[in-house]
Amino acid sequence: MAEPFNVPTPKTPTHFASRDDRLRIQTLYHDAGWTVTDILLQNPQITQRQVYYALTHRLTPQKHTTGRHALLDTPHRKHLINWVTQSSFTREIPWAELPKWLEWESWCGSYALRAAFKKEGYTRAVRRRKAPLSETNRIKRLDWATEHLVWTDEQWDTILWSDESWVQPGYHRRQWCTRLVGPSEINHPDCISHKWQRKIGWMFWGCMSGKYGKGASLFWEKAWKTITAESYCEHTFPVIWNYFYNSEDSHPGLLFQQDGGPGHNAAYTLAYMADRGVIPIFHCPFSPDLNPIEALWNRMKDILEALHPEVHRNSKRLRAAVAEAWEAITDTEVRDLVHTMHQRCIDVINANGMYTSW
Repeated sequence: MAEPFNVPTPKTPTHFASRDDRLRIQTLYHDAGWTVTDILLQNPQITQRQVYYALTHRLTPQKHTTGRHALLDTPHRKHLINWVTQSSFTREIPWAELPKWLEWESWCGSYALRAAFKKEGYTRAVRRRKAPLSETNRIKRLDWATEHLVWTDEQWDTILWSDESWVQPGYHRRQWCTRLVGPSEINHPDCISHKWQRKIGWMFWGCMSGKYGKGASLFWEKAWKTITAESYCEHTFPVIWNYFYNSEDSHPGLLFQQDGGPGHNAAYTLAYMADRGVIPIFHCPFSPDLNPIEALWNRMKDILEALHPEVHRNSKRLRAAVAEAWEAITDTEVRDLVHTMHQRCIDVINANGMYTSW
């Protein structure tokens, strides 16, 4: 007798439907009101098991994590951020002291706060130093930037930017180093930034323009003491006047800019300069970000730091180093800085007259 012929029974597919298929199943079932039978009839390629799986599982499986769960849930984190960011004072409070201020000491520690701040995208950082801005000065900055927004690079090139800077030997920026996390290398000699008492320095005045590049400069001598209206007119203004009107090396077609220092804007100074044909243009008070020569000082100090990084107490040596750094700046660098003025005005307008990153 012949053995019966056995036809193999098809196996139910064990794989899940694609994400698009599962989305379509959920939409038809929940939104369109279809039954499971309707879905199977209209989608013969999908099995009943796949339909049930799609209806009982998320479209994208949740990510399984290991480790400790965050102690501060979302409402507590939001309360923490709102409380800390309410004022300059609360932003300054160390994280280790926040549980005491928030009355969370019984159940929350500094590690939980650190994790919460990290989750919300916050960190502890050094405050940036900026000139104080009153509402009046904010409006002046906004109006000035709006007025000059249409200026071309050629127009910006016609301004003679001027300023003083206190120059010292050694590093002028914050120093960073690579060390182990924790206290083991905090006081390692290679991880220390030396602090010098009574470091010497020179007051240095300079000017620049996009049209002529780097301009005249002047060391403020120790014997001249504080910059006043009288001393400014006696020592600095002759350098300015010669730069404008000296018959042998004049620089016509420039508008003079100076900052709002007391010696610069005193009535005596302005009258003295006007009598001699130099009338400064209006420049917003407390606005170093609208004066490209401020960036030139940083560039000069970078050069000084690279050429003469050591701290010393020889004033003549420092004076020679400052002069060398000033001479190392090129006219191309000056023009590039002046041609950032359009973007500076845009940034002031976008900040509604408040601080910018310049």
